[in-house]
Amino acid sequence: MTTGLVILIFLLDGVMPAFSHDAQKPDPWLYAGWLGGMVVGVSLLLTILRLRLDRTGLSRNIALAERLLSFGRAVVVGIHAYAIIELGWSQTASHLSNNLPVVREFVTALPPLVAFVVLYWAYAPIQRRIREALLWRHLHQGVPILPDRSRAALVWEHIRHSILLGLIPLLMLTAWRHIGEFVAARQHQTLGNWLEWLLIIWQVAGVFVVLAVSPYILRFVWDTVPLQGGQLRESVESVFSRNNVSAREVLVWQTSSGILNGALMGIIPRARYVLFTDALLQVLPLRQVEAVAAHEAGHGRLHHLPWLLGATIVSSLVGATAFSILFEIVRPEESWYVTAIGLLCSAGLGFFVLGFVSRRFELQADAFAAKDLSRFQPPIETGDSPLPASSEVTHESAASMIDALETVSRLNGTSPERFTFRHGTVRGRQAHLASIVGTPLTKLPIDRAVKRLKLATLAAAAAVVLVLIASVLFLPSRDNLEHGTEPEGTTTRRHDPRFERSPT
Repeated sequence: MTTGLVILIFLLDGVMPAFSHDAQKPDPWLYAGWLGGMVVGVSLLLTILRLRLDRTGLSRNIALAERLLSFGRAVVVGIHAYAIIELGWSQTASHLSNNLPVVREFVTALPPLVAFVVLYWAYAPIQRRIREALLWRHLHQGVPILPDRSRAALVWEHIRHSILLGLIPLLMLTAWRHIGEFVAARQHQTLGNWLEWLLIIWQVAGVFVVLAVSPYILRFVWDTVPLQGGQLRESVESVFSRNNVSAREVLVWQTSSGILNGALMGIIPRARYVLFTDALLQVLPLRQVEAVAAHEAGHGRLHHLPWLLGATIVSSLVGATAFSILFEIVRPEESWYVTAIGLLCSAGLGFFVLGFVSRRFELQADAFAAKDLSRFQPPIETGDSPLPASSEVTHESAASMIDALETVSRLNGTSPERFTFRHGTVRGRQAHLASIVGTPLTKLPIDRAVKRLKLATLAAAAAVVLVLIASVLFLPSRDNLEHGTEPEGTTTRRHDPRFERSPT
């Protein structure tokens, strides 16, 4: 959740100034008072819940603390948005940073990020109590016991794994955007009507460039080490090699046995990293680790990440294009609510498509894992030859993935019925796996559904491109609309306030 809020904070910096008053007087001290007061109040409530947990041992105090932490983070973002609109925080941040590119965006986002750290500092003792309670379960299960971490270590772990996960790529993307605007400011006379669309294309390309480079950086930001050689590493590498999915390294994400998860980071084949948490490798049996590895290999083999980004961006452009056409037809007076409707059409549609497509991709990756394990079945008894490849999804392969999902959900303390925006519910994914047992590997319904989604994305992208070309070639420019068509042989410099140079 924290990473998503970090992304939202940067989006607010780009969107909310459009709603603010140009002549407003900045009031940073009022912003500091509201934000500080809210953080102190939530921190005190978290401290009270920790003391009640120590006294009573009731798990409902943990649930209340988690909800309070989520509520506090949401309120922080709300106060930050209000500060940008009504308290002039963007102008204050520009003044503090001397309006330096990238630095200004970082200073603007700094107060809510600091608030997130303070709130987690108040919550960290409760997290330690949870780990202490899990210690007995790990002893009973024979899981290796790692040294506990201090409060400061837990907070630093949270900063590295949640805040920096979003902050570093966003700062890189911000720098990429400023480079594009710097070049466009010197070429806007020659670019003409194409300027705005070329900047959009530049920014979209930046998303893919940053995603390609980020894994190199994040592997050092996170606490990761290469997985040592042995049967476990050989099994993981075998899963990826037989599916023709290349990765630079198999990494262990050291979380003090606190998180069970796996991931495939990166979109460029030789720049990808396979990531498993230490707890997942300690708890899951080898066959279930293979299932998780096959799930991640499915994301890479089926190119889910670039398709997910493409579907999200295209849907946002479709929403923005539809709003632009409607705006030209209706021509309402420009106001804050017209801007809000435009943002809702663009960002709202993109957000909906992000979740919808992501959940289908998770189902397809689960099915891919079941198909892979069906083709490479283990021997019935140790020492026997492996079973021949099956042309259908076997019960054993589906059960391995179902059991892995169950174990990960339970040990992470998450209810299997809990819905998440990008993954759906564990129960729903398990039911889907059970439903494909006995289905031919080449005729899975989820594969057909995803194929239709990809075709729809390509069709929508083609439609946006056609509208773009038509708007540039056939619609009159804004200068012509306001001043009439210029006589042939005369030139007039177009005015764009975004590219004005400030006086020195």
